Amino acid sequence: MAADMRMPVKAPPPVVAPAYNWTGFYIGAHVGGAWGDKDWSDPFGDFFSTPGGSLGSHDVSGVIAGGQIGYNWQAPGSNWVFGIEGQGSWANLKGDHIVGGDELFRTKVRWLATVAGRLGYAWDRVLLYAKGGAAFAGDKFTHIDIDDNIPFSSDKTRTGWMVGGGLELALAGNWTVKGEYNYMDFGNKEVTILIATFPNRFDIDQQIHAVKFGINYRFGGGAAPVAARY
Repeated sequence: MAADMRMPVKAPPPVVAPAYNWTGFYIGAHVGGAWGDKDWSDPFGDFFSTPGGSLGSHDVSGVIAGGQIGYNWQAPGSNWVFGIEGQGSWANLKGDHIVGGDELFRTKVRWLATVAGRLGYAWDRVLLYAKGGAAFAGDKFTHIDIDDNIPFSSDKTRTGWMVGGGLELALAGNWTVKGEYNYMDFGNKEVTILIATFPNRFDIDQQIHAVKFGINYRFGGGAAPVAARY
Protein backbone atom coordinates (compact mmCIF):
# COMPACT_ATOMS: atom_id res chain seq x y z
CA MET A 1 0.00 0.00 0.00
CA ALA A 2 2.86 2.35 0.84
CA ALA A 3 4.34 1.75 -2.58
CA ASP A 4 1.15 3.05 -4.19
CA MET A 5 1.21 6.41 -2.28
CA ARG A 6 2.19 9.53 -4.28
CA MET A 7 5.20 11.48 -3.12
CA PRO A 8 4.43 15.04 -1.97
CA VAL A 9 5.19 17.69 -4.60
CA LYS A 10 7.19 20.73 -3.44
CA ALA A 11 5.52 23.98 -4.43
CA PRO A 12 7.58 26.31 -6.62
CA PRO A 13 9.05 29.31 -4.82
CA PRO A 14 6.87 32.42 -4.98
CA VAL A 15 7.90 35.26 -7.25
CA VAL A 16 8.64 38.53 -5.50
CA ALA A 17 7.49 41.75 -7.14
CA PRO A 18 10.03 42.96 -9.71
CA ALA A 19 12.83 45.16 -8.33
CA TYR A 20 13.67 48.07 -10.62
CA ASN A 21 17.33 48.73 -11.41
CA TRP A 22 18.42 52.19 -12.57
CA THR A 23 21.78 51.12 -14.04
CA GLY A 24 22.33 51.92 -17.71
CA PHE A 25 22.89 54.54 -20.39
CA TYR A 26 19.95 56.75 -21.36
CA ILE A 27 18.96 59.44 -23.83
CA GLY A 28 15.99 61.79 -23.72
CA ALA A 29 14.39 65.12 -24.44
CA HIS A 30 13.01 67.98 -22.34
CA VAL A 31 11.00 71.20 -22.51
CA GLY A 32 10.54 73.93 -19.94
CA GLY A 33 11.08 77.54 -19.05
CA ALA A 34 13.90 79.66 -17.68
CA TRP A 35 14.34 83.10 -16.14
CA GLY A 36 17.15 85.18 -14.71
CA ASP A 37 18.66 88.61 -14.15
CA LYS A 38 21.42 90.59 -15.88
CA ASP A 39 23.15 93.39 -13.95
CA TRP A 40 25.17 95.80 -16.13
CA SER A 41 27.92 98.09 -14.84
CA ASP A 42 30.68 100.31 -16.25
CA PRO A 43 33.89 99.27 -14.44
CA PHE A 44 36.38 101.22 -16.57
CA GLY A 45 34.48 104.44 -17.22
CA ASP A 46 34.02 103.67 -20.92
CA PHE A 47 30.39 104.74 -20.75
CA PHE A 48 30.39 107.07 -17.75
CA SER A 49 33.19 109.44 -16.85
CA THR A 50 33.47 107.78 -13.42
CA PRO A 51 34.48 104.08 -13.39
CA GLY A 52 32.28 101.65 -11.51
CA GLY A 53 28.91 103.23 -12.29
CA SER A 54 25.82 101.04 -12.42
CA LEU A 55 24.00 100.77 -15.74
CA GLY A 56 20.94 99.11 -14.23
CA SER A 57 19.59 95.60 -14.73
CA HIS A 58 16.85 93.65 -16.42
CA ASP A 59 15.23 90.24 -16.21
CA VAL A 60 15.20 87.67 -19.00
CA SER A 61 12.66 84.90 -19.43
CA GLY A 62 11.40 82.48 -22.05
CA VAL A 63 11.16 78.86 -23.15
CA ILE A 64 13.81 76.16 -23.51
CA ALA A 65 13.84 72.77 -25.25
CA GLY A 66 16.55 70.21 -25.84
CA GLY A 67 17.97 66.82 -25.02
CA GLN A 68 20.08 64.93 -22.51
CA ILE A 69 22.35 61.89 -22.39
CA GLY A 70 23.73 60.17 -19.35
CA TYR A 71 24.64 57.08 -17.39
CA ASN A 72 23.36 55.76 -14.04
CA TRP A 73 24.90 53.11 -11.81
CA GLN A 74 22.89 51.65 -8.93
CA ALA A 75 25.11 50.06 -6.31
CA PRO A 76 24.27 46.32 -5.96
CA GLY A 77 21.88 45.68 -3.09
CA SER A 78 21.60 49.42 -2.43
CA ASN A 79 19.17 52.25 -3.03
CA TRP A 80 21.92 54.72 -3.96
CA VAL A 81 22.26 55.71 -7.61
CA PHE A 82 25.31 57.52 -9.04
CA GLY A 83 25.44 59.11 -12.47
CA ILE A 84 26.71 61.70 -14.90
CA GLU A 85 24.62 63.67 -17.39
CA GLY A 86 25.03 66.20 -20.16
CA GLN A 87 22.17 68.47 -21.24
CA GLY A 88 21.83 70.94 -24.10
CA SER A 89 18.90 73.33 -24.60
CA TRP A 90 17.85 75.73 -27.30
CA ALA A 91 16.73 78.88 -25.48
CA ASN A 92 14.80 82.04 -26.26
CA LEU A 93 15.28 84.18 -23.16
CA LYS A 94 15.00 87.93 -23.71
CA GLY A 95 15.01 91.14 -21.69
CA ASP A 96 16.07 94.81 -21.83
CA HIS A 97 16.05 98.09 -19.92
CA ILE A 98 16.66 101.80 -20.60
CA VAL A 99 19.14 104.04 -18.79
CA GLY A 100 19.03 107.83 -18.93
CA GLY A 101 16.02 107.85 -21.23
CA ASP A 102 17.99 107.14 -24.40
CA GLU A 103 20.35 104.19 -23.83
CA LEU A 104 18.89 100.70 -24.21
CA PHE A 105 20.65 97.54 -23.00
CA ARG A 106 19.36 94.15 -24.18
CA THR A 107 20.22 90.51 -23.57
CA LYS A 108 19.21 87.37 -25.45
CA VAL A 109 20.15 83.88 -24.23
CA ARG A 110 20.25 81.57 -27.26
CA TRP A 111 21.29 78.28 -25.68
CA LEU A 112 22.13 76.64 -22.36
CA ALA A 113 24.15 73.53 -21.52
CA THR A 114 25.24 71.66 -18.39
CA VAL A 115 27.57 68.78 -17.54
CA ALA A 116 26.86 67.45 -14.06
CA GLY A 117 27.27 64.56 -11.68
CA ARG A 118 24.12 63.07 -10.13
CA LEU A 119 23.52 61.46 -6.76
CA GLY A 120 20.14 59.84 -6.18
CA TYR A 121 18.20 57.62 -3.81
CA ALA A 122 15.72 55.18 -5.31
CA TRP A 123 12.52 53.73 -3.92
CA ASP A 124 12.08 51.03 -6.57
CA ARG A 125 10.68 53.00 -9.55
CA VAL A 126 10.99 56.45 -7.95
CA LEU A 127 14.35 58.26 -8.00
CA LEU A 128 15.02 61.47 -6.06
CA TYR A 129 18.30 63.08 -7.10
CA ALA A 130 20.59 66.09 -6.71
CA LYS A 131 23.14 67.24 -9.27
CA GLY A 132 25.98 69.72 -9.63
CA GLY A 133 28.61 70.66 -12.19
CA ALA A 134 29.47 73.12 -14.97
CA ALA A 135 27.10 75.41 -16.86
CA PHE A 136 27.41 77.18 -20.22
CA ALA A 137 25.32 79.88 -21.92
CA GLY A 138 25.32 81.44 -25.36
CA ASP A 139 24.45 85.12 -24.95
CA LYS A 140 23.99 88.09 -27.24
CA PHE A 141 24.46 91.48 -25.55
CA THR A 142 23.25 94.63 -27.34
CA HIS A 143 23.56 98.37 -26.70
CA ILE A 144 21.35 100.80 -28.64
CA ASP A 145 21.43 104.60 -28.60
CA ILE A 146 17.70 105.22 -28.98
CA ASP A 147 18.23 108.57 -30.74
CA ASP A 148 20.36 106.97 -33.46
CA ASN A 149 18.57 103.57 -33.28
CA ILE A 150 21.76 101.74 -34.27
CA PRO A 151 22.36 98.44 -32.44
CA PHE A 152 25.85 97.33 -31.46
CA SER A 153 26.14 93.73 -30.25
CA SER A 154 28.55 91.14 -28.94
CA ASP A 155 28.12 87.35 -28.84
CA LYS A 156 29.58 85.69 -25.78
CA THR A 157 29.81 82.15 -24.45
CA ARG A 158 29.63 82.28 -20.67
CA THR A 159 30.81 79.55 -18.30
CA GLY A 160 29.81 79.02 -14.69
CA TRP A 161 28.52 76.44 -12.23
CA MET A 162 25.17 74.84 -11.53
CA VAL A 163 23.28 72.92 -8.89
CA GLY A 164 19.85 71.36 -9.05
CA GLY A 165 17.66 68.42 -8.33
CA GLY A 166 14.68 66.49 -9.52
CA LEU A 167 12.36 63.52 -9.34
CA GLU A 168 12.31 60.72 -11.93
CA LEU A 169 9.63 58.05 -12.28
CA ALA A 170 10.04 54.77 -14.18
CA LEU A 171 7.16 53.81 -16.49
CA ALA A 172 6.52 50.61 -18.43
CA GLY A 173 9.51 49.14 -20.19
CA ASN A 174 12.62 51.30 -20.03
CA TRP A 175 10.88 54.68 -20.26
CA THR A 176 11.12 57.24 -17.46
CA VAL A 177 9.74 60.75 -16.95
CA LYS A 178 11.21 63.50 -14.79
CA GLY A 179 10.83 67.02 -13.48
CA GLU A 180 13.96 69.03 -12.67
CA TYR A 181 15.13 72.45 -11.38
CA ASN A 182 18.53 74.00 -12.20
CA TYR A 183 20.25 77.08 -10.77
CA MET A 184 23.08 78.39 -12.96
CA ASP A 185 25.50 81.13 -11.84
CA PHE A 186 27.76 82.73 -14.48
CA GLY A 187 29.32 85.33 -12.22
CA ASN A 188 30.32 88.91 -13.01
CA LYS A 189 32.39 88.96 -16.22
CA GLU A 190 33.58 91.51 -18.73
CA VAL A 191 31.88 91.91 -22.11
CA THR A 192 33.23 94.21 -24.83
CA ILE A 193 30.81 95.78 -27.31
CA LEU A 194 32.32 97.70 -30.24
CA ILE A 195 30.39 100.95 -30.74
CA ALA A 196 31.59 102.08 -34.16
CA THR A 197 35.33 101.43 -33.63
CA PHE A 198 35.39 102.31 -29.94
CA PRO A 199 35.30 99.38 -27.49
CA ASN A 200 32.89 99.81 -24.60
CA ARG A 201 33.64 97.37 -21.79
CA PHE A 202 30.84 96.30 -19.48
CA ASP A 203 30.71 94.01 -16.48
CA ILE A 204 27.60 91.81 -16.63
CA ASP A 205 26.56 89.67 -13.68
CA GLN A 206 24.07 86.93 -14.50
CA GLN A 207 22.20 84.03 -12.93
CA ILE A 208 19.60 81.77 -14.54
CA HIS A 209 16.93 79.47 -13.12
CA ALA A 210 15.42 76.68 -15.22
CA VAL A 211 12.56 74.21 -14.77
CA LYS A 212 12.50 71.22 -17.12
CA PHE A 213 10.13 68.33 -17.78
CA GLY A 214 11.58 65.42 -19.70
CA ILE A 215 11.37 61.83 -20.87
CA ASN A 216 14.23 59.30 -21.05
CA TYR A 217 14.79 55.90 -22.63
CA ARG A 218 17.18 53.69 -20.71
CA PHE A 219 19.39 50.98 -22.27
CA GLY A 220 19.72 48.16 -19.74
CA GLY A 221 18.50 48.11 -16.16
CA GLY A 222 14.74 47.89 -15.78
CA ALA A 223 12.77 45.40 -13.77
CA ALA A 224 13.71 41.77 -13.24
CA PRO A 225 11.64 39.24 -11.22
CA VAL A 226 13.45 37.86 -8.18
CA ALA A 227 12.48 34.41 -6.85
CA ALA A 228 12.34 33.96 -3.12
CA ARG A 229 14.68 31.28 -1.80
CA TYR A 230 14.24 28.94 1.16
